[in-house]
Amino acid sequence: MGLPFQVFILGLLTVFVVLLVVVFTGRVIIWFVNRYFEPAPVRTPVKGAGPATLKKGRIAAISAAVHVATKGRGRVAKIEKL
Repeated sequence: MGLPFQVFILGLLTVFVVLLVVVFTGRVIIWFVNRYFEPAPVRTPVKGAGPATLKKGRIAAISAAVHVATKGRGRVAKIEKL
């Protein structure tokens, strides 16, 4: 066996060992977090939230801003609350 083949095999083994270390570390971190930290609370959407709850003044302000930004050529088709 020549030196290039030995370097090739050493490189492959090195990559394999590094990937094993990454996988093992990831599994340990996941295990640790799942065991010692509680999950985030599930947020439920508030009833009545949506376009119907926007105040008329806000709708007017958004429409005016779109009118100014598009120089009168744009119009508001839908407003969604994030």
